[in-house]
Amino acid sequence: MSEVIQACLYNTDASAQEELNNHISNLNFVRYVGQVENENELSTLTGESRLGLIFFNLDPNPPQVLEVIEQFATRFPDIALIALSEQTSPEAILAPMRIGCDQFVCKPIDPEDLARAVSRVASKRLLTQGKSRRICVVGASGGVGTTSISSNLAFEIGHTTQHPCALVDLDLQFGDVAANFDMEAKYTLFDIVSTADHIDRTVIETVMTNAADNVVVLARPFGVDQAASITPEVIHHTIDLLSSIYENVVVDLPRELNANSFAALEQADCVLIVCQLLVPSIRNARRYLDAVVSHGIPEERIHIVLNRGDTCTGRVSKEDLQDTIKRPAIAVIPNDFQFMARALDFGQPGGTTDRNNAVGQAISKLAKYVLSGGQDDGSSEKAKKGFLGRLLSR
Repeated sequence: MSEVIQACLYNTDASAQEELNNHISNLNFVRYVGQVENENELSTLTGESRLGLIFFNLDPNPPQVLEVIEQFATRFPDIALIALSEQTSPEAILAPMRIGCDQFVCKPIDPEDLARAVSRVASKRLLTQGKSRRICVVGASGGVGTTSISSNLAFEIGHTTQHPCALVDLDLQFGDVAANFDMEAKYTLFDIVSTADHIDRTVIETVMTNAADNVVVLARPFGVDQAASITPEVIHHTIDLLSSIYENVVVDLPRELNANSFAALEQADCVLIVCQLLVPSIRNARRYLDAVVSHGIPEERIHIVLNRGDTCTGRVSKEDLQDTIKRPAIAVIPNDFQFMARALDFGQPGGTTDRNNAVGQAISKLAKYVLSGGQDDGSSEKAKKGFLGRLLSR
């Protein structure tokens, strides 16, 4: 959930281009993505980027630019608009405001006036809108149930918010997200590659498959060999666009840490590492956490989910997990093999069959934690290492 606002400039006056570009580029908390000179270019950029703000230079032909503003204010009510002009008569200022502009800034531009206008826009419109949450789910070891948790979490988020939740399968070779919903995807992530130069909202919405009530899936490629075509740039742009369309995006990640995984992790607001009460699983959870933190992912975004947490071998306990990873698990999913196996056989997340089951209730609590942006209170607790502490931390 970035606080930086992506902005562009609509400008048909070549003589003002350099000055306006410099003023906008120097604004704090604004990521300037470029200038457009006509309506078609603006439509394209709006489809490709998560624009939050458009600056319109009204000069030298205000009536023509006002027509464009009116159209875009109607089509994209969530994008803030700021008008710039040398004309400062009351009518010149009121005209763009009447058709949808949020602020008017006089030229020649005073940097402080421009910054105040952006601040007012942010506080009144952009920062009060719901922000997309990006949740990455990854397993510390094989067979811990990562995809089942990802699928059930996406279902529960969609059920709770009553808005579609996007679920992305980034296990590009052997992902099972589609199988968890017993669905046949018509399009996959591979289809986005062929339109890499023209990825926009329309393309994204076309390749998504309705999997359940308020769950849409972006499936992994059909062929194993197609996975090589998926680049970090495609993943980054795809998740960015999904976040501009859907309030919540859940990404099912493979265990391997590579450029594709980091393209997703770098955008994540929440990273859930799924593990079990087994020595190798806990050790790998610690290694994974250390690796992503060293890559620059903020540690406060990373959380531990304990799956099959009520199944204890007697050798490793929840306290051992907390001592090793130096934080408690934010969710403990109980073990109910028959319930989950039945759900998998029918191609339905457990929540669609019985939301009162203990597994469903635990996933519901996890979804509420994620949606509330809850923080891990135990991240600073010191480890108390005994024999198991040394064994787990190897």
